[in-house]
Amino acid sequence: METLLQCDRELFYAVNHGLNHPWLDPVMWVITSLGLGWVQLLAVLIATLFVARRQAVGVRGRSAWRAVFLPALVAFLGSGLTVQLLKRAVPRLRPSNLTDALVAPDERIFHNSFPSGHTATAFALAFWLFLQLYRTRHRLWGYGALLLAGLVGLSRIYRGVHYPSDVLTGALIGVLWGAVAYLTLSVPLMPAPPAAESGQDSESVSPRA
Repeated sequence: METLLQCDRELFYAVNHGLNHPWLDPVMWVITSLGLGWVQLLAVLIATLFVARRQAVGVRGRSAWRAVFLPALVAFLGSGLTVQLLKRAVPRLRPSNLTDALVAPDERIFHNSFPSGHTATAFALAFWLFLQLYRTRHRLWGYGALLLAGLVGLSRIYRGVHYPSDVLTGALIGVLWGAVAYLTLSVPLMPAPPAAESGQDSESVSPRA
């Protein structure tokens, strides 16, 4: 166990010290801010409104709120709750307590470190989106979301508030909840018919042979 913890610390220093550079500080601040709960929920809301505007519906005519907002909300809340339970069960100090850790001035956090909540919720939403879009022509958005979630996790190490194992565990929790939300609540999205997109009554369009 001590060997694993030592490896964890060495990986932390490799990112926290090895990547440290003044021009990266504001970049990592922006990326880590994307892991804030209210930012992620706002993104989900915007995505839901976009889908609703495009009139994309589920295979059974479910609304965009049922197809997008509900599963994303479950992924977000489920991962967040799991993180909070583990934080209370595992009393691990943050890297902030290491005397030589480079900690961002606005990140002086001293409650339990394990696991990373920013990373968990970011991966929960990203993996759900990845699964939702994987079989569509928009799959690149899913890959982009996973990449962004990974950068959120990296930023938590860079800014000195999480160990790599905190981030990895948070990512696994997020992937789990993203999969649960997709498998239990998500429905395939279909683009609106041409008549709906052009503002015409769908009844005025003759069905295809």
